[in-house]
Amino acid sequence: MAIIKIDKNIKLEDVESCYNELHGYIDKQLSVDLSLPKILEHNYFGLIPSLYQFAVTWVRYSNSGKLLLDIDNINETDLDKLYENELLFPLISLVWNKNEVYTKDGLTNLRTILRPKNVEMFEKMKKVKSLKGSKLLLTTFDHLPEDRGVLPCFEINHEFIKNEFVLTSNLRPSLTEILNFSIETKSNYELIGKHLMGIVYELMKNTYEWAREDESRVPLDPSVRGLLIRFFKKRRKSLLEDFQKHKGLKEYFESNLLKENRQSELYFLEVSVFDSGIGFIDKFKSLNPTETLSDIDILKKCLIVHNTSAKGLYKDDKGIGLDRILSILDKKGFLRIKTGNLCVYRNLITHNHKELDKEDVNSMELFDWNKNSNTDYTSFKNSKGAVVTIIYPLSINTANE
Repeated sequence: MAIIKIDKNIKLEDVESCYNELHGYIDKQLSVDLSLPKILEHNYFGLIPSLYQFAVTWVRYSNSGKLLLDIDNINETDLDKLYENELLFPLISLVWNKNEVYTKDGLTNLRTILRPKNVEMFEKMKKVKSLKGSKLLLTTFDHLPEDRGVLPCFEINHEFIKNEFVLTSNLRPSLTEILNFSIETKSNYELIGKHLMGIVYELMKNTYEWAREDESRVPLDPSVRGLLIRFFKKRRKSLLEDFQKHKGLKEYFESNLLKENRQSELYFLEVSVFDSGIGFIDKFKSLNPTETLSDIDILKKCLIVHNTSAKGLYKDDKGIGLDRILSILDKKGFLRIKTGNLCVYRNLITHNHKELDKEDVNSMELFDWNKNSNTDYTSFKNSKGAVVTIIYPLSINTANE
């Protein structure tokens, strides 16, 4: 029996070490428990959804064991604080029927004591209630009964909501609460809200279409799909220190296009959509078995308007949505995608979105997360599902546009 322990001080760059550890145990066919901290000390961009995806990869392993929480025992006060950590609820619900949840020694099953809080959390999500700390977490669990797994803000009567107007109506109160911190943001709310709804609608609709089934179109069990929006207010200097090891993020936060407030802080949103499906690459291959494209070319093709829909990956031209997101982020945003053996990014300030040739995958620029190259790509340890994480800045220096 092996245990992978997620440290409370983990950084984004440390997550790949967890994958190396997990795949080492998989190679040895060992049973593996996963231990999660009751709090995370650092609020790094992209960290939470990256840990969701790692946990999904672990739970898909046939010898995945127990989910351990780093606690000896629990009382009502501890329980409230525990669920303030947005890492925990989606993963507790993910393993609810399969691996189950235990104290850190693996001896005490927490199912009974956690059940009421799980119900409470999901009821809040049904009402689209934001969390403390200017966060919105909305998760759907396809393996649970509908009343405990499906969010009506995204799905009604076994269908995804019809349009963005419905989504805007459903999410507006919570987004207004998250953005209700400055006169500038309030005055720009209509544009910001329109952009956010476009991004969320396209990505969540895609998860509904392709992330619920395996290669043979058998429903995945367990299955989680979700949205995490977090507001960040941080000094530019601190952000540059946080990401000094990552050229792409460092260049992004160095940009003069991002406008600081009087305290030298930058305001931005992290928007992440995640799922436990088979990922962009394997889904494309299952629907296009005669294609001989490389993994990176498949991912690029998925981002180019019409290409994925033309090949049957999406219905109703949903391939348009991924290209549209790049247009929304053009000249201001940052995009990160992790799926399969790939982890790529695009700084839309330094590399603007251009009209793409749908017949030429090279017209889509994506940069390797480690090598910062758009021609040489790392083959990362395989991850399950997909995570798309976006930086949407809330203050732009229009004089430098």
